[in-house]
Amino acid sequence: MKKIVSALLVCILLVGSVFALASCSNITESYAEKINEAAKNDEHYTYDEVMEDLGDNAIDITVTVLNSTNGAVIAVKGCETTEEIEEKLDAGEEVKGITVVIVNNKAISAEYKVITEEDLK
Repeated sequence: MKKIVSALLVCILLVGSVFALASCSNITESYAEKINEAAKNDEHYTYDEVMEDLGDNAIDITVTVLNSTNGAVIAVKGCETTEEIEEKLDAGEEVKGITVVIVNNKAISAEYKVITEEDLK
């Protein structure tokens, strides 16, 4: 009986670990540093790579004209829209996230910081 309980507990811990790893994201200071380092070496992340890496939390504030995407991508953990970020800001919460500047389909810089109303404009 003890072996069954122990095996069950191990399975529960393993499932919890899988969920914890799956919830990890690239909305981090280290991801911003990777983008900046790649840009410094002229090995820019593409707009599509950034959008894929940031997943559902990527808020696209870009425009595409003549196949050239320019603007910014903002991502905050747990927020999929600018409205959700604004709600947190209105509630007085400190909202940290990543802002990636896109020029001609390339990520030219990124910053992990406290997001403000100005960043959403």
